[in-house]
Amino acid sequence: MADGSKIFSREALDKLRSPDRLDMLLPITTPIGWMSLVAVGLLMISVILWSILGSFTVRADGKGMILDSGGIATVNHLAGGKISHVYVREGEEVKKGDLIAQLEQPIQSADTNIAQYGPQMTSTMHDTADRVYQYRAKLYQQVVSRDVISDFDGIVEHVMVRKGSVVDSGSPLCTVRLTKKRSDLMGVMYVPVDKGKRIEAGQTIQLVPNGVDVQESGSLIGVVRSVSDYPVALKGVEHHVSNPELAQWLMASGQGAVVEVSFVLVKDENDPSGYLWTSFVGEHKPVTAGSFCTGSVIIERRPPIEKVFYKISQWLRNR
Repeated sequence: MADGSKIFSREALDKLRSPDRLDMLLPITTPIGWMSLVAVGLLMISVILWSILGSFTVRADGKGMILDSGGIATVNHLAGGKISHVYVREGEEVKKGDLIAQLEQPIQSADTNIAQYGPQMTSTMHDTADRVYQYRAKLYQQVVSRDVISDFDGIVEHVMVRKGSVVDSGSPLCTVRLTKKRSDLMGVMYVPVDKGKRIEAGQTIQLVPNGVDVQESGSLIGVVRSVSDYPVALKGVEHHVSNPELAQWLMASGQGAVVEVSFVLVKDENDPSGYLWTSFVGEHKPVTAGSFCTGSVIIERRPPIEKVFYKISQWLRNR
């Protein structure tokens, strides 16, 4: 009879010797399974760390304007008339008492002035003669041109009239920046009152001037200086921007009541613009007064796990 080892294969003989293969390790998972398990574990650890160390932010956004630290003043005249001469140009330095422009006014007729003085005349002949003498003296002393004088020291920012323009009484003729240093810049921003009242002095504000691509150049960095206690009125906005149309636009952008947030820009002598930006790359153009800007302030920063616990507590209270 032939040898059994030659009749049966080695695998079959090994199975007969140890049918359960109790001495061999059982494969629990494949290498691909282990890689998937490690990936899931790393993901769970990352989520836990993010929920503790990460943060959700709430921002207060608004629109505003970059101004000089001294502000902008408007030069006007109590009398109306026709502009005969304009003596200043934009960018020119002026001092208090400098001549800005001259107005031409038609000489009033004697009948009009006598009609104005008539009710004030007394019944005595002496007072009547005195009144008539005063009127004639004023009539001869009246000049055809009237001077418009600057009440401020600064730089002419914008001239609103030219020779031949006709202006009404109290109309603005030009605006004057009340500081000579163009590097002394601050600004105001108008934020809806619901979020604006949560802004505090000392917080960081990120600003994007008009014409700047935030993706390439980043944002300007400023520091909140003050927040108005009450919502501001249209006249309050006009006081800062010296432009009724612009003031209405800024108020309308808030879609309701707004508070005024004043800020100062953070200087950086190493940057070509002279101010600090969030990005070191990109073109940083010089920042000038009168630039429109949008701004954002972080008013709340919470870790995600706190939000989760807050939602759970709300759900439990409502059950």
